[in-house]
Amino acid sequence: MPDTPTPDPVLVELADAILRVARELEPHSLAGAGLPALTGTEATVMRWVHRNPGCTPSAVAQANGLQRSNISTALRSLTAKGLIERRRDGTDSRQISLDVTDTAREGIAGLYATWSQIMGDALGDRTRQADTAVEVLGLIEEYLRRAR
Repeated sequence: MPDTPTPDPVLVELADAILRVARELEPHSLAGAGLPALTGTEATVMRWVHRNPGCTPSAVAQANGLQRSNISTALRSLTAKGLIERRRDGTDSRQISLDVTDTAREGIAGLYATWSQIMGDALGDRTRQADTAVEVLGLIEEYLRRAR
């Protein structure tokens, strides 16, 4: 059996802190944004479609490491909640592109305002350090996506 490397306690704490913050941030965020409750998969799909308007269901699944059947279920639910629109491609009616609805855009704007308020209150005069945190988290996210 190969030797297991000794975990770096700072990196372990960073990973754990990311999970704790995400778990605490979500309930505060949705309540203030006027969005309906979303499953984890629905929230992932919403974020991706909002950042990538016109994307296809397959692109959402591939980019987020989700099963196609889970994407289909999430899209049906998000469409029923009035948050996602499906559009047929003008040149190929078999192709579907996705976008968020105006209702979703309003909710997301409220969500971003809530996030900004929470982060600003939490960081106080240290908000300048957020750029570094965003850069570090982006590196971690990119690594995890490539490793998938």
